[in-house]
Parts: sequence; C-alpha cells; structure tokens
Amino acid sequence: MYKLWVVVVGGWLLAQEAALHLTLSGDNMIGTFVLPEHLRQRVLALRPYLSVGDIRFTNVEGNFVTGKEKPCKCSEASRQRGVCFEFGMPVQNADLLKEVGFNLAHLDNNHTEDYGVAAYESTKRLIENMGITTLGKRESKVLEINGLRVGLIAFGFSGRSYHVGNIPQAVSLVQDLARKSDVVIVSFHGGAEGSNMIHTPDNVEMFYGENRGHVRAFARAVIDAGADLVVGHGPHVMRGMELYKGRLVLYSLGNFIVVNGISTQGPNGLTGVFEVSLDKEGRFLRGKFHPMRILQGIPTPDEKKEALMLLRRLTQEDFQGGRLTIREDGEFVPASSQ
Repeated sequence: MYKLWVVVVGGWLLAQEAALHLTLSGDNMIGTFVLPEHLRQRVLALRPYLSVGDIRFTNVEGNFVTGKEKPCKCSEASRQRGVCFEFGMPVQNADLLKEVGFNLAHLDNNHTEDYGVAAYESTKRLIENMGITTLGKRESKVLEINGLRVGLIAFGFSGRSYHVGNIPQAVSLVQDLARKSDVVIVSFHGGAEGSNMIHTPDNVEMFYGENRGHVRAFARAVIDAGADLVVGHGPHVMRGMELYKGRLVLYSLGNFIVVNGISTQGPNGLTGVFEVSLDKEGRFLRGKFHPMRILQGIPTPDEKKEALMLLRRLTQEDFQGGRLTIREDGEFVPASSQ
C-alpha cells in the first residue's frame, strides 16, 4: 500500500506518495585508529541525513578488528610500493554505523577479506548483531518492508563474489529473486578506481589486472531481468546516473566516511547523500542529492555544492542527461515530469 512520506532533511521537504524511501551513501572505512571524541561527534552530526527512510544503505570497506588479527591480502612488497591496501578498523568504531543511522550494509568488496575469511565473518556478525542487515558475498535476501517483499542482492569482483563481470549469471540470479519479490534492489562493487575514473565507460573496466565489470551493460541487463534500483560503488569517486526503463541506476556513490588510508583529494573528496523514492512497482519517483565535501575523512555539508555540480556534469556528459532532470537544489526527477 502507498503511504505519504513527508521528510525534512538538510532543508528539503519531500512530500511524495511512495512505497519505499531510501537513503544511500558510499564507501565507509571508519578509521584505522580509534576515533577521538571530536571526530566521533562529527560523524554523528551526519545522523539527520542518514536516519531517514526505510532503507539506509552504505558500503563497508574493510574488517573491524581487535588488534590481534593480521592483514593477509597484500604481499609486503606491494604494501611498500603502495599498490595494495588493507583496511582494519578498530572494533571501537563499529557502533558508529548503528548510531549514525545505517540499517543496510554491503559487504562484498575488495577489502572485506583484507584480514582473511574469519575476519570477514566476524565483521559480518558484529554488524548484524547491531541490528543492521548485511549483504555479503554470494548473498541475496528478501525483507518485508511496508508490506512489500524487497529483494536485495550483492555483486562484487572477488573470487567469492557473484561476479559483476558475469552478466549471464547476474541475469539468472536477479530473475530468480524477482520471482520472490515485489521490488528488487541490486548493489554492486565494480569499476576502476581513482580520480581519473569519474566517467562511466561503455566497456569492461580492468584495474590491477582484475575484471571489474562492464558496469553499464551489467546495470541494464539486471534491470531487464527484473531489478528496480541499481546502486554502484567501488571507484572511490562519484559517477553519473541514469533512468533506464523507469528504473534508477547510480553508477558510483563515491567515498563517504574514510578516515585515513583512502585519498580524498580532488574528486575523491566530493560526496553526498542520495534520497530516493520508489513506487510499489519499483519505479523511480523522485530523489534528492545532499552535496558534501570530505574533510579529515568525514563528509561535511558543502554550500558550494561542488559534488552536485559534478553529478550534473557527469550525468549530462556520460548519459546525455540520463532521462533525468537534476535541479540546482539537488532534487532530481524523471525528465518527463519536469
């Protein structure tokens, strides 16, 4: 059944009949050290943006560790050359995921086994014990939200993932999930990384010798198979978005809370929070982007709106506007509804 959402966040009034309201943010790596109180308070200041909606999503990069575990992904030589990174977050920081408002965490990325499979599994349990739903490797779930069966599935590019580059498999998995669900949400970690990767290419992306998917082909194929919303992350920069057959694709949400270890220079430091409303069939109704800039690893509202300007430019340049109208206040709607 439809319900009327009236939500005020960052000065935006959302009054829209919607079956599902989502809040989406990008890559979180909440510190390689125990956050001091002043940084914790800056993270908690994001709560008004992240505690709104039925689904409050993020991607968690790395493992929560006690200090006894050892990183095991990289060779010592690759660590020294700065071409391989391992993210261990102190368990003392984990509660911030819950306190700031997240209730859905993607855990299929290239850092969730940096300290091994056991650390991945203990991180997953830790997050779930806080009441946050996790989407891990080779995992799909169906949740009941507002009387709807909402199917969720994760894709990545590790050896234990549903691989973002295996489109026939992805189509089969999404078709099966769609038969069990009223609305299907696909979350994928894919695409090459770095400040020069803001554009979404129309080809397979290779990075460090890894196939990180043809993300345009992947997104459109899973929508053809029954997906209603496709949420991308992994390049550590924001990318454009598009509306395909009435379904929204966010190709990369960018960095979010990344205290130490992940560059926030240039476009890597531009980010924000997406709010998205869907109808009961999964069709995109409208959204709002709250632009932010990452300072000392923590997103801060940005009156200059540089992230919004970047989002508008990339959507226009890469997707000819993406069948969307993105307004100067951050609202975005189907182009036909302007």
